[in-house]
Amino acid sequence: MNGISTRTLRFGDKCDTAAAAGTNGMVVFGTGIDCYFSHRPMFSSPYDIQVLLDIELDERGRRALGADRRIGFGGIHCFDPEEFAVAELDPRRERPRTAFRGTLIRGHRERGWVPIAKNVLATVRAVVSFAQLDPHRHRGGELLTHLCFGRAGRLYLAHRIGRRPSFDQIVVARLIPGTVTDMLGAPLPIDVRDLEFERAQPIILGRREFTGQRLRTGEIAVAAFHATASAGETDGFLAEIAVERQVYLEVADLA
Repeated sequence: MNGISTRTLRFGDKCDTAAAAGTNGMVVFGTGIDCYFSHRPMFSSPYDIQVLLDIELDERGRRALGADRRIGFGGIHCFDPEEFAVAELDPRRERPRTAFRGTLIRGHRERGWVPIAKNVLATVRAVVSFAQLDPHRHRGGELLTHLCFGRAGRLYLAHRIGRRPSFDQIVVARLIPGTVTDMLGAPLPIDVRDLEFERAQPIILGRREFTGQRLRTGEIAVAAFHATASAGETDGFLAEIAVERQVYLEVADLA
């Protein structure tokens, strides 16, 4: 963790004191084409913000990350950023932060890690999702359980962190062709291979083999999507979604 907070940051707040600075590190995931950062949130200020970012790493960062993957490292990579208030990434601010530097690391900083590139520049291409955690949120209001985002043919699901206790999970997922229907079950002529979501789409998962909020590799669920421009539907749609691989799971930080 970086920094110590003396107050709680809320949407639209400006980081006007050094004491408000703080990030809890960011999980790095994606392919050679895409790169995403997920801030590792906690329920304590100033780390109480769930943020997903579409990132462009500088050349040093891309080379270091690619080399580590080519030698067979299949574990987690994280980004330890310079000290700043994560609230500065809020896209609703007048001047949101669009870039920051830090150290690209192999592993988890608090649980064993190896730096693989220092002073790496991360440029924000898009803020995929930004939400402040509310540990007192009523459980009945948590119908939207996950966030779906990514490019065509490569989608990700992130658990939408609700009331305490919760967990942080990111998985690689795939929409199953031929399973798209309207909300009443009538088939729709949508090719899921063309669907992509630059901004995270809140979804509800249920039925089929879905056994609970924590997703497992090989699990299949029915996802209820709201209307999206890429899908061309105004009333939302249903589609089966398969979990292909877990990228990250954290429980202790959100207990």
